[in-house]
Amino acid sequence: MKIVVIGAGVSGAHAALTLLERGFNVEMWDVGRHEDSFPEPGVTFHELKNRLDDPVDYFLGRDLDALVPPGRGELLRYPPSRHFLASDKDPLWNFLSDGFAPLGSYHRGGLANGWGANALSFDEDDLAGWPVSFSEMDSAYRTVYARIPVAGPVHDDLSSQLAGSYPSQPPIRLSSADERLTRAYERKKSRLHGLGIRLGLARLAVVTDPQHKDACDYCDRCLWGCPKDSIYNPGRSTLQACESFEGFRYVPGRRVLSLVPGEGKITGIRFVDTGSGQTHVETCDVAFLAAGALETGAIFLRSLRAARPDISPETEGLMDTTVLKLPYVALSGIGRPPDSRSFQYNRLIMGILGEPGPWPRYLHAEVLHLPSLLYHPLIESMPFGSRLSKKLFFVLKSALGVVSLFFPDKITPGNRQVLVNAGEQQEAVRLCYQEANEKSAYITQSVARVRAALWRLGCMPKGIIQSAPGSGIHYAGTVPMGKGIKRCDATGRSNLFANVYIADGAAFPSLPSKSISMSLAAHATRIARSARL
Repeated sequence: MKIVVIGAGVSGAHAALTLLERGFNVEMWDVGRHEDSFPEPGVTFHELKNRLDDPVDYFLGRDLDALVPPGRGELLRYPPSRHFLASDKDPLWNFLSDGFAPLGSYHRGGLANGWGANALSFDEDDLAGWPVSFSEMDSAYRTVYARIPVAGPVHDDLSSQLAGSYPSQPPIRLSSADERLTRAYERKKSRLHGLGIRLGLARLAVVTDPQHKDACDYCDRCLWGCPKDSIYNPGRSTLQACESFEGFRYVPGRRVLSLVPGEGKITGIRFVDTGSGQTHVETCDVAFLAAGALETGAIFLRSLRAARPDISPETEGLMDTTVLKLPYVALSGIGRPPDSRSFQYNRLIMGILGEPGPWPRYLHAEVLHLPSLLYHPLIESMPFGSRLSKKLFFVLKSALGVVSLFFPDKITPGNRQVLVNAGEQQEAVRLCYQEANEKSAYITQSVARVRAALWRLGCMPKGIIQSAPGSGIHYAGTVPMGKGIKRCDATGRSNLFANVYIADGAAFPSLPSKSISMSLAAHATRIARSARL
């Protein structure tokens, strides 16, 4: 039996490993690009600036692409020295945007090459409306947390809201600014709980135990690529576990376009050889689509058009979390010296608890005090001119923070992928998206509660930065679980093709607020474990 897993990101890696553990032979097809190794392991962000021959090119890019222009609503960008992201300039990219600006990757490991490492699970409330219960997911969560080292507390004020999370590493070390905020939280806890606000330690897929050679050394370089591989990357760790099985074959250089339909199933896979540019077809007995919700949706649409030309080639859903950033100044941090070493991503998280209603009760937020990021957007936003703003900024640096709120999403009429032929972009996919009106009141109320909490914590919030649709990178719902030929069943099996399984976030029928990566891995594990092969 020829089993092909399409995609080598979080979902594909865990689907493949689970199938191998069941005793099956597995081929993994992937474009499979690689990043260069990261320079000077053990050197901090500031030390690296002094060691590189051309630090401007490395940190800002030859064309200064890392600088965020005024009014763009961004605090940071992935640096040009990181090459794992695909764009509309990539010859393989065939997405067209209509209100939705996505990010993608054709690298081994996918978007996990640059994620922020937040590792949470969906609970029973998050899974409301799914044909899958938390108890069914929990076995897969336990397997995934055993495979992936996750740093986090044994217990804190958010533990009761984060069922299914099983940290195995000590929590990430807090910065001095984090510690000041947590002390203020402990003093004001009862009033904050009255607002439905809980503060806790981040659960992060990071090795922190110093007995391990790949333990985090707090070099402040997460965004530029962890030189110690402390942050989990499926392309390095989980695929290495797959490669220990004789029955595993990793096949790079293949961009899958569609599945070849037969009678109620598929008979093969159509793909482009990225080296030659030629299109080929190979036979296949079972396919697991794990290319990421956008690519999986695109592959499904091209397959749908071939199988059922009478059906409109558009998906029933397209989801992503809406991201709002709330910058603030922590008054107790003004004039304080910065930490010499730190973990660059968020070390704290916040839960905003609501009443039962149309959205999950738990709204997730990440609390970040600024480590060694590029500060140009913040400096230029100060109304004093660049020189004076720079001097004032470094007085305020240790006091600056941002709360990033991730609002959940639902399958909404009109938000979808549509297969189109646009000029030279044959079989391109248009991404159509608008924010649901019913979400605006929810966002307004939640932001007000976080503002009130920040004031109580001695922090002065300023403004709101709303990211463009697609910036959440929690893509989901393009081939969701449910009834109809454009969906899959509770086991992930396509309702159109009996030998195709949707093993990534494309199968999610709703999108909770919590970070998605561990749920992608758990979903893929559950699907591969229960697949009838």
